[in-house]
Amino acid sequence: MTMYNTEATKAFTDLLAGLQPGVIQTRNTFSLVPLLPTEQRAAFDQYVAPLEHLKLIRVQTYGTLILQNVAPQGQLIAPMHVGFFQPGAQNHATSRVVILADGKQITVNDCFCVQQTQGGLLQEAQQRFIILPLGLRKAALAKRGDNSFSRLWQDIDLHNRRYGIARGGHLERFLRPYFPRLQPFRHAFEILPQQVGAAYFIAGQLVGIEVTPNAAYWRDVGPILNIYCYGAAALLAQRYRLKAEEQKIDLEGLADLDDLAQRLREAREWEAAVRADLIQEVAALPWQSSVEDETHGLRALYVQQGEWVGQVVKEKDEVVYVSLFRDVVVDEV
Repeated sequence: MTMYNTEATKAFTDLLAGLQPGVIQTRNTFSLVPLLPTEQRAAFDQYVAPLEHLKLIRVQTYGTLILQNVAPQGQLIAPMHVGFFQPGAQNHATSRVVILADGKQITVNDCFCVQQTQGGLLQEAQQRFIILPLGLRKAALAKRGDNSFSRLWQDIDLHNRRYGIARGGHLERFLRPYFPRLQPFRHAFEILPQQVGAAYFIAGQLVGIEVTPNAAYWRDVGPILNIYCYGAAALLAQRYRLKAEEQKIDLEGLADLDDLAQRLREAREWEAAVRADLIQEVAALPWQSSVEDETHGLRALYVQQGEWVGQVVKEKDEVVYVSLFRDVVVDEV
């Protein structure tokens, strides 16, 4: 992983108000810009982290999950497209953000089976927590609110074939052979002490912006997004040989090593500023939005603009959670 120290720390506005960029981190075609809170952003400490507190009680029937926030105090925003995986059992994922009050259970009846062969229902123990790959998220979000548990199978089939995997609506057929290449993304990027989100670049293109309530929440979700969601997109870019356009450093008239170091610093600062501008452009888009859930003082909104889609959770007028994304476009033969 490469980290560049830059001066691009100007705070964002609009949908990302209260956040500022951190140092760019890069591994091959995969780069991210950490999102850090400014002094103006609320702490949002009343929201608990999902890995410890989000529990799958049971699969009531295919496509219907009973989830619980086991925290005795603190609301839980279950991240969009969270999946529960267990070997030998029927695997499921949610289609949208789910909000749970402390200690409460909720029945979510518009989930997906992401394993076409009926292998049984998940038991309480030994859950495996993932986020759907980026290439499935737009379809998954578009199919929220429908209770047909098999409705994502065709999309999974298309997703897997892009990676050279045999046909069928089985997400594990992608995860099993590719996991050794996905797993390194867990530790490829450093999570900063106050970090609450990240902007994701694949082959130089901004493809995702993720913001969580607080740093504890991000420590849970950030590595999972890196592995399963955006890591999968990075492997797709590598498969189709997508690359970021390289910035060439002008070496004409180079005086000495100090001069070279200065030119490298300027190039990195320029790159950081360009990426921050791209993030701000997305934050300032004229988003079309609709309220899809109002509960426990929170509003969950569906947002869309052009090729970008996602969900935002607000507490009054303050943004607590953001998940925005677009597809990595590849030329298929």
